[in-house]
Amino acid sequence: MKKKYKLKLWFKVVCFLAVILLIILLKPFLFDKKEEKVIEEPIKEEIKPLITDAVSDKLKDYSIDKEFIIWIDNNYKGSLEKLNDLLEEKEYDKSMWHDATGYSYIVLNDLYTNKYDGKKNFKVLDSKDIARMDFVGDISLADNWYIMPKYDSRKQKVYGILDKKLVDIMTSSDFMVVNSEFTVSKRGKAMAGKQYTFRAKPERLKIYYEMGVDLALLANNHVYDFGKDAFMDMLGHFKEYDIPYIGAGKNLEEATSAYYIVLNGYKIAFLNATRAEKYILTPGATKNSEGVFRCYDPARMISEIKKAKEESDFVIANIHFGKEMSHDLEKEQTSSARKYIDAGADMVVGHHAHVLQGIEMYKNKPIIYNLGNYIFNSLTIDTAIFEVRMDDKGNMEYYMIPAIQKDCKTTIANDTDKKRIIKDLNSWSINAKIDNNGKITKK
Repeated sequence: MKKKYKLKLWFKVVCFLAVILLIILLKPFLFDKKEEKVIEEPIKEEIKPLITDAVSDKLKDYSIDKEFIIWIDNNYKGSLEKLNDLLEEKEYDKSMWHDATGYSYIVLNDLYTNKYDGKKNFKVLDSKDIARMDFVGDISLADNWYIMPKYDSRKQKVYGILDKKLVDIMTSSDFMVVNSEFTVSKRGKAMAGKQYTFRAKPERLKIYYEMGVDLALLANNHVYDFGKDAFMDMLGHFKEYDIPYIGAGKNLEEATSAYYIVLNGYKIAFLNATRAEKYILTPGATKNSEGVFRCYDPARMISEIKKAKEESDFVIANIHFGKEMSHDLEKEQTSSARKYIDAGADMVVGHHAHVLQGIEMYKNKPIIYNLGNYIFNSLTIDTAIFEVRMDDKGNMEYYMIPAIQKDCKTTIANDTDKKRIIKDLNSWSINAKIDNNGKITKK
């Protein structure tokens, strides 16, 4: 009897284990998947602080505030996991922040500290696979000069002075920069001793809307042509029409201030200064007086570039310089432009000569010595749009888009003229090469 009892007990144990095994095997089919999610979610929430701590620990030697890391986690979901993976693969560098969030460390820090709140000298733009910044040279919308009478008489609005292809490039650009070479006012008296003086009615600034202008450069030799009252009116009208400007101001602080954009997650600073006049008549701004940002002595511009570089990913220096109506470069042009690159500028873009000048790739960064006239007078002159194309990793490519100003209208160059203009640019350039598509590289 005892032996039979032991056999039954053994059999019951085997059956019990078999049932347990069967339940385990059938578990995925017996329980609702929603119940699994309910179980998983709290586990994920428990892991989040561990990821924050892990990232903080890996970045402790780089003075990265843990509160900043928590803020990143709250505002950019999944970014800490990406950052942690990157830190597992290689040593820390600041490019990781953009890889993890889509924004550079500088931009993230600005957002974290609310640096942009209430500021008017910056703009955050949508990210794209390829974003474009475009630059053109001298523009005059002066009523007492050539272009505006044609604009009025042709009755085609902006298409009377620019062809559709150029307008399309300008208005589709992510950031369009122009050299605005006239004052804007109904007041003032032409400055004594100046051969040419340019003044536009305030409403002419609406034409910049038609062109898609995002930033006007005012550090040049014609914004003060009608004196202080007209100059101050001009500053007010640009603000009234909500067109950002740099290079001039009611005092030196305003005139030297940078304008910033966030493009594809990177912060870019724009600066503008002038050294255009052989006989200096346009006043330079001082601590307590109005004027333009002068750079006859490059020291202040170098200082501003260094300051902008500390708080930006890229710096673009726009300089009004060069010998008028000459393709030859002045020694001061080349030496100062290189100094600006040495100070931290990522490119130098020039205008004033009224004609195109050559290009230099200095430390693999472009110096566009002169874009010349864009839409300025009645002369037949070659010109171009300088275009910067930036991908979502911050890599940049540079292009020249040739055009011709003729009879107070600028049109994109046909194939024959394009080849000729590119050939001329190559002959004037120092160590840069422009291919048949207009792409600029180091020779």
